[in-house]
Amino acid sequence: MASSTLYRKYRPSKFSEIVGQKHIVRTLSNAVTNNRIGQAYLFTGPRGTGKTTLARIFAKTVNCKSLKKEPQKMISAESCLKCENCKQFQENKFTDIIEIDAASNTGVDNIRDLCETAKLSPFQGKFKVYIIDEVHMLSQGAFNALLKILEEPPAHIIFILATTEIHKVPETIISRCQRFDFFKFTTEEIVKKLSDISKKEKIEIDKEALALIALMAEGGMRDAESLLEQIITLEKNNITAKKVETLLGVSGTQSIEKITELIFDKNTNEALLFINQIYRDGYNLEIFSKSWLEYLRKIMIMKVSSDLGKQFFSNLTKNQCIKIEKLSEKTTTQIILSFIETLSKTIPKIKTAFIPQLPLEYAIVSLTNNSEYITENRNPEEKNITERKELSTKNKKSSLKNISKKNEKNEKIDKKEINTIDIYAIKKAWKDIVNEIGKNNYSLSMILSNSKPIENSSRGIVEIVVKHSFHKNLVNKPENKLTIIDISNKITELIFKVEAVTEVESGVKLKTVLSKEKTVQENSSDKNDNNSQNSLLTDALNLMGGKVVES
Repeated sequence: MASSTLYRKYRPSKFSEIVGQKHIVRTLSNAVTNNRIGQAYLFTGPRGTGKTTLARIFAKTVNCKSLKKEPQKMISAESCLKCENCKQFQENKFTDIIEIDAASNTGVDNIRDLCETAKLSPFQGKFKVYIIDEVHMLSQGAFNALLKILEEPPAHIIFILATTEIHKVPETIISRCQRFDFFKFTTEEIVKKLSDISKKEKIEIDKEALALIALMAEGGMRDAESLLEQIITLEKNNITAKKVETLLGVSGTQSIEKITELIFDKNTNEALLFINQIYRDGYNLEIFSKSWLEYLRKIMIMKVSSDLGKQFFSNLTKNQCIKIEKLSEKTTTQIILSFIETLSKTIPKIKTAFIPQLPLEYAIVSLTNNSEYITENRNPEEKNITERKELSTKNKKSSLKNISKKNEKNEKIDKKEINTIDIYAIKKAWKDIVNEIGKNNYSLSMILSNSKPIENSSRGIVEIVVKHSFHKNLVNKPENKLTIIDISNKITELIFKVEAVTEVESGVKLKTVLSKEKTVQENSSDKNDNNSQNSLLTDALNLMGGKVVES
């Protein structure tokens, strides 16, 4: 079975069969009904969203001899599929609809030939329609040739330009077209289409399995149909979500539910272990994170309104709805929004990360150790901890003393849970922190050896003042910040967020520390050398662990 069989077999043949893009379908069908057909259209949007399919249907509809018109309906014009023109089109024999792949016909000569043939009258239909796919691939000369005919097109010509990269299409071309923006399909739209195909193909597949396929397709219907076909070539009956997970290397709803619960419970250790177990099991962390983001969206909407959630996600089972409702009751809307924002920023980093699981680990540690993320359903003792966290940011020593008087139990609370910024303790231990970091990361410790930790109370973080912007960028790498937090926690038993800033940004002037390397360099330097260049060179030498060697 060819990989495109299902896609071609179930490709829509008229407006009413189109899934999604209703705003475009309605506009185009009304244009046919009211005989207000433009001569140049531009379809733009992600791949697999129906641009070429809709272009073909529009081209067929304007040339249909027995057009069905129903002005009172949303889709006011439909091709009959029975006239000679429609039949010829279905058999790919209709000569007045010409499809061109711009990726293979990029040159100016190709477009000049097109312009010459376009002047000829239609052979079979009312209009001669040119569908130019991936139009952004045309050369500048080809665009100039196309522009000439777009400025003064013959009355019998319709151009439909399709592109996934609108920013590469010249403004002169865009301004002469009616532009339509195509959007990715929702998970629900893809699941519905796949479900219809499965029924027609007599395939047994559960809704959760279809939802997994939809998530893998990332909003592309063509990709979803291709994935479904891959699966049914291996499994034809009783296709479950578990089988799809195994075949596609993705993690299912149970895994997503578990990681969400661990995060809401602020269980950092278990959450980190779970992510690493998923990675070791061979699951795709990027797809896992996208599934998790989709799940958090469900929780967010369910938190806003239970009825709205059930309406949005009609494909969920009863047990899944109950689980999502319970999780939504466990936290606040603000926390859910924070989770969604953090995860959205994390996903693009996974593919390019040197350590694939690191971006997720960093996000988990950030989320579970931030004092803002406190669940509503804490017991009284946990609420006392929360109380202490809030007060400590206002008045560190006095607040902790007052709380201990209120409740003696709080004296037994582990310091790690206080999550306070005691800048005096951090400064006192800073040299030990830097030395400990140097055991495994010499470059980072060299930067930090001439730095200074200060408290930014407005942001609730410890800022590390460094000399230069390239120092700042290196320290602010997620893996380096994680190292600083981990070592600092071990030495001071305090958990805090860190962010590197330059002297200029902080307003703090660092002392100049002269190393042996710097002394050698300055003694051997030319008198006309710039001091700042020397400083930068020395910092770079220290960073890389190098020395100036005289030949």
